[in-house]
Amino acid sequence: MRAVRFLDGEFTVGEVPELPETGPGQVRIAVAACGICGSDLSVSKDACRFVEVAEAGGYPLAAFDTERPVVLGHEYAGVITELGAGVTDFAVGDRVAGIGLATDAATGIPTIIGYSNTYHGAFGEAIIVDACWVRAVPDDLRLDHATLAEPLHVGEMHVQQSGLTAADSALVIGCGTIGLGAVVAAKARGARMVIASEPSPRRRELATLMGADIVVDPTEQNPIEVWNALVADAGSVVGAAANGILIAYECSGRAGILNELTHQMPFNSRIQVLAAGFTAETITPVVPQFRRIAVNFGHGPYQDAYDITLRRLAAGSIDAEAIITARVDLGGVADAFATLRSPQDHVKIIVRPGLSAD
Repeated sequence: MRAVRFLDGEFTVGEVPELPETGPGQVRIAVAACGICGSDLSVSKDACRFVEVAEAGGYPLAAFDTERPVVLGHEYAGVITELGAGVTDFAVGDRVAGIGLATDAATGIPTIIGYSNTYHGAFGEAIIVDACWVRAVPDDLRLDHATLAEPLHVGEMHVQQSGLTAADSALVIGCGTIGLGAVVAAKARGARMVIASEPSPRRRELATLMGADIVVDPTEQNPIEVWNALVADAGSVVGAAANGILIAYECSGRAGILNELTHQMPFNSRIQVLAAGFTAETITPVVPQFRRIAVNFGHGPYQDAYDITLRRLAAGSIDAEAIITARVDLGGVADAFATLRSPQDHVKIIVRPGLSAD
């Protein structure tokens, strides 16, 4: 099977060991398209640190041997070629996308495809995933567009977890794909005001396209000061604001941002962390306590976030083609990763291993 192997900071295209047998409850998928995720970029920058943090946090889904090659990629879409025992919801030939999880039959431990030396990711010709995480792609939705449901649904999930109501306002910090997903979700759920903060002009344009009411270049304006100016007479620092609160959706992963937010967010506000960094951060805990600021790293209920996002894509309420800024074949993966390390011109680059992505 042809795939892009990653080892010691280098990408090479070639043959890789065959996938395990398709186990009970699993499906094998011929890959049509796969997005390059921010987590994939983190692995490419420092795979050892990525695994170190995963293992220290007791998170087996992203632990692999960094001295052996891996095939990255989990934002997939493709066509089912084989069904494991007990799979009755799908048929060979179905067009599908979904969450890239596979459970090792020998250990019973799930893994994210791509962050495994055994279960290759979708920067290759085929993957095996647990069928319970797979969804049928509507006939009128292109497969490469369907790959966006995975990163965009993170925004929907966190907006639900944050408890946003129609009285609240959303501040989305960082407008990569996950941030754009938060803009879409906050707007769809009736946020009173959606402010997007993003230094890249192209991404600011996309935030406006996705529904943000106000878009700010943080190198020129402090977005929290922009919000404060809009609601200067609407609340008090002592009691809960009468007209809802401000919820910050941190999607940049920038070092130091959490400490800045705890000092600058209004009293009684919330911070929802979507894109957490891999380096140690320092905050002064008493500051958010003084200001009664809640910080949430992903706790709380949510429902059907992926399915909701897939339906939005199929309905055309999300302009998928605008988010996809480039497509590459397997031979273009290394250059795509290099480009995304300075993402002024790109948002989502799609890898196409060869199967038609229409």
